[in-house]
Amino acid sequence: MSTDQRTIQANTMQNESEERLILALVTTGGFTHAAPVLDVCQALAKRGHTVDFATLDGQENWIKNYPFIRRVHSLGPGPTEEQYREHWSRMLKHDAKKGVGSEMWESKYLWDSFFPITYKGLRKVCIDPETRPSFIIADFFAELAAKDMMAELGIPIAIMWPQMPFLLAPASYIPGQPGFQAVISTTSEHASLMSRLKNELVMVCAMPSFLVWLRWLTALRKKAGVRYPSPIQLTASSRPICLVLVNSFFGLETPKDLPPLMAPVGPILADEFPTLDQPHGSFLDSHNRTAYVALGTHINLTQDIFDKLFSGLVQSLSLGHIDGIIWSLPARTRENLYHEQQLEVDGELFSLGDLLDNKASSVFFPTYSPQRAVLDHKNVTIFVTHAGGSSANEVAYHGKPALVIPFMFDQLCNAVRLEEAGIGLRLDKFDFTQDEVTSRIALITEDEDGTFARNVLRLRRIARVAARRKHLAADLVEEVLYDDELRRGNKKGWQADQCI
Repeated sequence: MSTDQRTIQANTMQNESEERLILALVTTGGFTHAAPVLDVCQALAKRGHTVDFATLDGQENWIKNYPFIRRVHSLGPGPTEEQYREHWSRMLKHDAKKGVGSEMWESKYLWDSFFPITYKGLRKVCIDPETRPSFIIADFFAELAAKDMMAELGIPIAIMWPQMPFLLAPASYIPGQPGFQAVISTTSEHASLMSRLKNELVMVCAMPSFLVWLRWLTALRKKAGVRYPSPIQLTASSRPICLVLVNSFFGLETPKDLPPLMAPVGPILADEFPTLDQPHGSFLDSHNRTAYVALGTHINLTQDIFDKLFSGLVQSLSLGHIDGIIWSLPARTRENLYHEQQLEVDGELFSLGDLLDNKASSVFFPTYSPQRAVLDHKNVTIFVTHAGGSSANEVAYHGKPALVIPFMFDQLCNAVRLEEAGIGLRLDKFDFTQDEVTSRIALITEDEDGTFARNVLRLRRIARVAARRKHLAADLVEEVLYDDELRRGNKKGWQADQCI
């Protein structure tokens, strides 16, 4: 072995043990987009790597439970509270059966309008030798800016998705694009020919609007100073050009063949979670058949949806299917409800305002609940959920049957997935009735043939094994990182000389 070869080998062995700088990138969408990215980064931090966090202004407090973060980079102003409220209001109105409607496009334009801020702020971080990361792990809402850093500066990246990404690794037996289906279907096995056709036509019918958006995005990128073609991957290839991490697992997701750079690594959940406080603990200890209701921190329920759901729950109380209700109801939703209406609970009349003040012994309305601790309690017998990515993973991991009211995007798919996995039933947000709520709760809680209990246990066992895969995510990040370091050599990107 020559002297040069021995030197290279020694340097390589030394470099493998050195820490790298990992940048977690999360911009719009809320904290639920940040949690899985930060949890994977925590696994990397425990291996000795340094982790920085890049986000938009006002979101720096997301790292309060992640003390390993060395530095926070504020990239610029983020969405206002009003913009978030308008987005969630649009999603309440969105009807998936009508395809990719104006509500979804309006929100798509909103999130993408933050690209210039994200791109400029991120590029500034990445060209500074003191803060340039060795690797970027980005939420899928920040995918485009992350891919720009990969193309422009040669920084390897991973994109975190809450479900299998649309357009990538398609399977012939999955009709349409999950999240954009007119008739939500996990597979075509029991789908009619008409429903398959409707699902395939959703993206075709959206093409005119898509082309308008693409022209707008191209102009936006040019104005932001991007001087090369977009690395966004459309239909040119069904295989990813970077590492793709999916915060879900087969058992919830429909199994399919995947290329090497795509991996299901969920459910990504924190190793520890907040314990029950006294009010929650006391209520659960005194009610052994409790229904826990949580429809997300952002969904601002209408009075009609609240009335039908609550009336169905109260009816279930009177029939003995459950003996208590915990409904985690954010302050924003409370403000929109009519507090003077009279409701009967446990044979007594209460105003809604009194119920919200917890005057009824069988109903508890906190503004916040430590969800995982509640779900982990033996006296919770059913979870009424919107089936967001985090909630779908948690209901599987903690082993509870679910009654699902989905509102948008992956929630619609997760509702069907939970139902087909045999651990839940779903309601349509537009036309469900009080009696449907009661009858479905009865089916789940009575469970005459034990099917729900068996499937809940089955999925719980699978989810607990799959939850170890956040360490696989860290492994994959390191594999791609080490390969990139020595494969590229001194080459930093497609246009590194012109861009730096």
